[in-house]
Amino acid sequence: MRARISLRWTPRVRAALLIFAVLPSLWFGYQWRLRSGMDELESSAGQRLALLSASLDAELQRYESLPVVLAQHPGLRELLAHADDPRRVDLANRLLGKVNERTGAAVLYLIAPSGRTLAASNWQQPESFVGENYAFRPYFQDALRGNSGAFFAVGATTRIPGFFIAHPVLDGGKVVGVLAVKVELKLLERTWAESGESIMVVDRHGVVALSSHNEWKFSTLAPLSAESRKALADTRQYFTGRLAPLPLVWRDTNRLSLDGKTYVVRQQDLGWVDWRMMVMLDAAPAAEAARVEILAAALALSVLGVAGMYWAQRARRIRERLAAQAALERTVAERTADLAASNAQLLREVGERTAAEKKLRGAQRALIDANRLAALGQMAAGVAHELNQPLAAMRAFAGNGLTFLERGRYEPLGENLRQMIGLVERMARLTAQLKVFASRQQSVRGSAPAAQTVRTVLGWLTHRIHAAGVDLKTYAEDIALPLQPQALEQVLLNLIGNALDALDGRAGAEIEIWVGRRGGALVLEVADNGPGIDPALREKITQPFFSTKPLGQGLGLGLAIVSDLVVAAGGQIVFDQRLAGGAVVRASWPEMGNVDGDTGGQEESHE
Repeated sequence: MRARISLRWTPRVRAALLIFAVLPSLWFGYQWRLRSGMDELESSAGQRLALLSASLDAELQRYESLPVVLAQHPGLRELLAHADDPRRVDLANRLLGKVNERTGAAVLYLIAPSGRTLAASNWQQPESFVGENYAFRPYFQDALRGNSGAFFAVGATTRIPGFFIAHPVLDGGKVVGVLAVKVELKLLERTWAESGESIMVVDRHGVVALSSHNEWKFSTLAPLSAESRKALADTRQYFTGRLAPLPLVWRDTNRLSLDGKTYVVRQQDLGWVDWRMMVMLDAAPAAEAARVEILAAALALSVLGVAGMYWAQRARRIRERLAAQAALERTVAERTADLAASNAQLLREVGERTAAEKKLRGAQRALIDANRLAALGQMAAGVAHELNQPLAAMRAFAGNGLTFLERGRYEPLGENLRQMIGLVERMARLTAQLKVFASRQQSVRGSAPAAQTVRTVLGWLTHRIHAAGVDLKTYAEDIALPLQPQALEQVLLNLIGNALDALDGRAGAEIEIWVGRRGGALVLEVADNGPGIDPALREKITQPFFSTKPLGQGLGLGLAIVSDLVVAAGGQIVFDQRLAGGAVVRASWPEMGNVDGDTGGQEESHE
């Protein structure tokens, strides 16, 4: 006879099988959550890398054109032709000092073809560059060959690291000298350090040139080759640095270990002297979050397992007792079990809906954060583009103005100054728009006299209105609108400015401004006879950074600011088409007693 083997499913056997089934799931869950956290860190590091590299480019581009423009100055060419003339040396020193003071660079200096410095902006300081020979520097050698030179190194005179930009001084197509500017990036590094992030800028030899951690500077990512050490020694680029390798171990292409920490790394090549920027985020929080979640899941599973075993044992005992009971008692027990199952199902549904609501709120918060990062990226790119062009033009006008001043040519000097004033006003309007847009969540409710504010704003725009030949008609009742005076000025300034832009170059241009009561509401209207507003764009024109103007004529914040100010004060804004052609923008607020009285209106006509 065959022996029959009986396997009893005791609670201990069930528990052991459950553990062996759950452990692999927990392990794979931990690995998945850790990978997800690392991916999130990589995405965040990529976004930070884009912003930081843009800020570094903007800092260096501020000074890129300075030696190019200043090299055209005739006084510098005269000094290069008469290097031993004390009077010309003094004039050049004072010129470089004045320009350096206005631009905020570290040092401006003029170098003869021999490599000797003839004049410098720091000529009165103990660490003056005057008399020093920089023929060994690559930026000087590149400029002497007729090219622009750029080089990062520790200063041979000041022992302070800096970025050097050089340009040849030409006389009749021949290189007669080199004009260089030194830019110190200490403030930028300090800003990185205060942000708490780990950032490195590495050169082509693998030497850390800039870093948010001072102890990492002038270290290397790997031991230097003999060729690299010779190149660095010849140029004396880091002669004060130790150039020792960092205790760095790469885990994979995007992870490394340094100083006992594991970092997620994103890196990007920069366009400045073969630099590469690295942004490193600590991976410990992601690993800790994965461990906490898996431990929480394991605890929950353990509680559920114990509860399941308890309920299984209890059910077995109940079944044993119910087997001896009458049929009626079994029926009651079954109905009770059905009711308990329905209650449990209801509780599970409530829990699922609560969890779904929490996930929805988390997704909404994540979407808000993503929108804020996108707005920052758009703003950084727009501001950099809008400000770099006027700044470059102002540098050129300033250099030419100095030349005209020295030659006594005051008429072109005045024209240069007027051009610079226009550029400053353009940047002021841009920064004013950005300031209002940045503070658009603040309260703007108040009370502003409509007629007086209209006159004030029109006084600001008188020159533009007369220059454009616009027929301006205004009607403003003596009422108060529910806005702060500054907010109402900003609304009028943007609406009238947009109307003037729409009428640019148009014959028979007209603008009508109307403020008064209509249908139980306080109404402000600005209308023009321009091309009007495309109905397909009316839903988009109040979005930040949306603009139909050509590139370089605004960031698209004007109507976004107007809409925010009006809505924040309890009103609404409507964009419509005039029957006679053109556009009309109408802002209205419910009239709730916030008026100063109705004493008639004031109508004016400007030609």
